[in-house]
Amino acid sequence: MGRSKAHLLIAGEPLLRRVVGRLRAALADVLVVGPSELAPLVQDVPIIPATRPGMGPLAGLEAALGAITARCAFVVACDMPFVAPSLVAAMAARALAAPGYDVIALRSAHGLEHLHAVYARTCLASITDTLDRGDLSVHGLLAHLRVLGVSAAEAAANDPTGLSAFNANTSDEWARALALADAEIASPRD
Repeated sequence: MGRSKAHLLIAGEPLLRRVVGRLRAALADVLVVGPSELAPLVQDVPIIPATRPGMGPLAGLEAALGAITARCAFVVACDMPFVAPSLVAAMAARALAAPGYDVIALRSAHGLEHLHAVYARTCLASITDTLDRGDLSVHGLLAHLRVLGVSAAEAAANDPTGLSAFNANTSDEWARALALADAEIASPRD
């Protein structure tokens, strides 16, 4: 959208703070991969610098998995204002219960949502190898990993609006996000 999405205001707060708050409702630990300039938006969350700045989401994933000691990490983009805490928790629990998979990813109408997924820390070597070859494609990486897709039908119990993986990449999508957030405030869920 031509500017930092993390700083955009939605429902009265920066987008990054909103996403982190939703993740905290589901997960014990949350960290952010990005530049130190993001620290004021989420003051009590560790900010991990990208190990390969400018190399996209795969490099961010490399930094995240390199920074954790847990067996796996739920990964989401900062432009997903409606990430559903109950779906995040369910996917994280499923990853812990299904150690035979490298990735548990939401499957939407767009395909596998590689930035709405749980990655095993053991994926780190494959990610590093992929980046070292100059390949920046997360979808390409997934083709070489054991991936369990969570269908929209399976996810519906924990994401009844179906908006958990909605991301705002364009001005029109951002306008829709603002309208949805306003509607959410006007009629809060229990």
